Parts: sequence; C-alpha cells; structure tokens
Amino acid sequence: MKNKFLEKIYIIGFAVMLLLPLIFINRDEDAISEQENRTLAGFPQLRKDGGFNKELPTDIENYLNDRLGFRDQIISMNALMQYHVFGRMENGKRYRLGPDGEFNIIENDMVETYQHFNLFTDKEKDRIASDFQTISDYLKGRDCEFYYMQCWDKQTIYPEYFPTSVNQYGDYSRTDQFLETLETRTDVPVIPLKDDFVAEKSNYEVYSKYGDPVHWTQRGAFIGYTKVMEKLNENREDKFSVLAESDFDIDMTDQGMSFYGGVRRENISENFNRKVTNAVMDENYDEEHSEFEGIKTYHFINNKAGNDCKVMIVGNSFIVNYLKEDFAESFGETLVVWNDVGKKFDSWVECYDPDIVIYEMVERYAAYDKVHKAAKKISKK
Repeated sequence: MKNKFLEKIYIIGFAVMLLLPLIFINRDEDAISEQENRTLAGFPQLRKDGGFNKELPTDIENYLNDRLGFRDQIISMNALMQYHVFGRMENGKRYRLGPDGEFNIIENDMVETYQHFNLFTDKEKDRIASDFQTISDYLKGRDCEFYYMQCWDKQTIYPEYFPTSVNQYGDYSRTDQFLETLETRTDVPVIPLKDDFVAEKSNYEVYSKYGDPVHWTQRGAFIGYTKVMEKLNENREDKFSVLAESDFDIDMTDQGMSFYGGVRRENISENFNRKVTNAVMDENYDEEHSEFEGIKTYHFINNKAGNDCKVMIVGNSFIVNYLKEDFAESFGETLVVWNDVGKKFDSWVECYDPDIVIYEMVERYAAYDKVHKAAKKISKK
C-alpha cells in the first residue's frame, strides 16, 4: 500500500514538473532573453506569405524552445555549472578559460601566434620591410613623421592566464619577428610596448583577469598613451604636453564582464576619468570628406593644446575605445581613423595632410597584406 502511494506521488510530481514549464510559458510577444541578449521566437503562424506555412513544425519547436517557463533560469544554471564545475564556457568557441577560470578570447590565428607556429618566411619579411619603408618614404616626402605602435593580445602579456593545455615553443613570436624587421631594416620608429606591460603588470592590472578579454585595461591604455607620447617627444625641441595621472580622477570599480548564462566574476580595476577636456569632436567629419566614406572617423580640434600639429592615428578599438580623447588633448588637431593602412591610405593622407601619422595594430589583426596594397599603390605614384 505504501509503495503504491509513493508511486502515485512520484507520477504526480513528475507530471507537475512536465506541466509547469507549459503553464508558465512566456506569452510576451516582445520578450527578450537577458541571458542570450536576443528577441525570443514569435508565436507560430498557420499561414505565411499568402499560403500555408511550410515551416510550421520548425516554428512551433522554436517557439516552445524559446518560451517554456523557467528557460532563462535553466540556461543560467547550466552555464554556471559548465563554468564552475567543468571549467568551460557554454557559448561556443570564441572564449577559453585559464587555470583559475580567467577569461580569454580565441580568434584568427591567436593560438598559432601564441605557440610561435606561424613565423614569417624570409620572403615575407623582405616584403614587410619594403612596404613599410615605401610608406615611410612617401610620408617623409610630405614632411610627415611616421610611427608604428604595437598592441598585444592578452596572452602575450599574461601567459599564466591562458589555458595550460596550449604549449608555447620557444620565446620568439611572429609579432616579435615583425617588430625586429621594422627596427633593423626600416627607418620607421617603433613603439613596441610589450616590455613596458610585462614590467608594469606586477604593479598594475594592464589586462583584465575576469574583465574584458579583448582589450587592455584603462591602466594599460594609459601606459600605452604615455609611451607613445614619450616616443613623439624624443629629440623634439618643442615638446607636446602629456597627460599625467594627476589629470585624472582614478578610482577602483568592478569591471568584471558578464557572459552568456550569467557567468560573471568580480574584477576590481582602475577607472580613469579625465578631469578637464579641451578637445572638441567634429561629429560630421567623415560625412564631409568623401575620402573617408564608409569609414568611421573621429576628428578633434583643440585650441588649448599649445601647438597646431595635425596628427592622424590609424588603428582599431584599442585607440577608439580607450585613447582617442586622450591623444586629442595633446595636439591642435587629431583625426582617428578606425581602419587599417590599406589602399585608401594615400587618399586619406592627401585629404587630411597630417604632420604625424601613427599606425596602431593589435597582434591578432595584423593586416600586413593591406599594408602591401597601400605601398603598392604609393609606389605607382
């Protein structure tokens, strides 16, 4: 008798578990999954495009998969279990965890670069040297200085945060090889930064442990800015003003990053807020100059910089998201071009007519093929 009663309780309990997700199904037409940051599938329609909906079974499946009750909670529980118990991310191949759950990004040839498997051939190094020298000579002919700024992937500065299953072979990477080529075979001034970050990481967090795995921290960005300005001021009689720590309010904030399923770790890091801003941004520069059509630009005028120097910085989100306003405080006019040095580069230069060009590139997006296109076009002038 007791066993039958327990069987009934078990059956009822199991039936309730099956029915509850249907009872609490999400009927909000505009519902969004906070865990996945997307709109949920809409109610399936019997008719579509004037006829019977041939995809009705799939639409019903998608609707139920998206809207069954407690879905977000289940996704979150699974993602947290995957992270904390099994040490892996639930949302695909782009992210990898370090030995203490550190967040790392994996894209392009980052693993091969980290392992030092994709070194340049002698022929490739010859082309790199020739291309950069061609660009340097072109700019010198316009009385314009040219600098190369190297940003780094997180695992180069913090290999201890990278998955231990990935081994390095030797201590000489493709990027090291590239910088050596520029330094020994061209007259392009190089701002390498790696040794500065490695030296400072015992004092500061220069790339996040559990924050943004793609970029440097605000402290790392400030170090990068300072080193660039030091290079620009070398042997210069009238030196550019350089922002110092005293120009910022610096406090510690939680900059931990949230991932699919609610995976998040606290990451207390420095937050830099500039006290005074003198540079003013022109919102419509790229619309007013056809040479930059389809390319995002940021144009600043600073009448209090103490100079009339025009600087063009060609780079990526390391500059755009972190440093464009800081650089604009040092120069009379600053143009940041969110792109690579490519086949339109000469038209940008001739349109803007800069006194200084800084080309910034991060390891994983090293677009030297595009540099070759720029040099090839310039050599035909």
